[in-house]
Amino acid sequence: MLNMMSNGRVPRKVAKSHLTANHHEPVSVDRARQLIRTHRAWDGMRVLGHLDLHGVADLYQLPDNLTCESLDISDCVNLTSLPSGLHVTHWIELAGSGITQLPAGHGFVLRWRGVQVSDRIAFASQPMTGQDILNTENVELRRILIERLGYETFLQQVGGLVRDRDRDAGGERQLVCVSFDDDEPLMILKVICPSTGHTHVLRVPPYMRSCRQAAAWIAGFDNPDDYHPLIEA
Repeated sequence: MLNMMSNGRVPRKVAKSHLTANHHEPVSVDRARQLIRTHRAWDGMRVLGHLDLHGVADLYQLPDNLTCESLDISDCVNLTSLPSGLHVTHWIELAGSGITQLPAGHGFVLRWRGVQVSDRIAFASQPMTGQDILNTENVELRRILIERLGYETFLQQVGGLVRDRDRDAGGERQLVCVSFDDDEPLMILKVICPSTGHTHVLRVPPYMRSCRQAAAWIAGFDNPDDYHPLIEA
């Protein structure tokens, strides 16, 4: 009868779309990274594996109740807090991120450039003095402490041997070396910006022998003879 009344056209039920995302299912690390970077992640997202978000400059927040095995937010400078309900099975890498503190007793294992660190090292603006850092026996930890303290402050506190000096448009440049008994030396190029007068302290490879060689390396030249800047800074 229904078929006759509709002239043979029986209305069919509309099938449910299979394209709707199932937010209850875990997602791959690549998919999770894409969703988070495009601000389409949902609260309660579960990620299958290590979630690598390092260097995402426009990352401002993570979804609440996010779950993953490990989390890399290094150099995410605009991410200043972790979401509520975050569950990370192993560790969080946060070197260079905008995270400056976490609640006491947070329970996360923290890393800085791959080395496990305490809250004090991760968040204190000046975790130790330069002399304390020199007395630190763990090489990897010492490198992190120097980075946390800052190369300029470290040199101010411990000094160093000036291996070379010359002049460019900004004024005097210095190639300064700090030696360690159990690690490669810390080599620093100190230059003055001719526009602002600000001193820049830049780490360069330990095999640098001259200011010009170091400046060329910073500019991307292996051979300093190929480096001919109009203005060196």
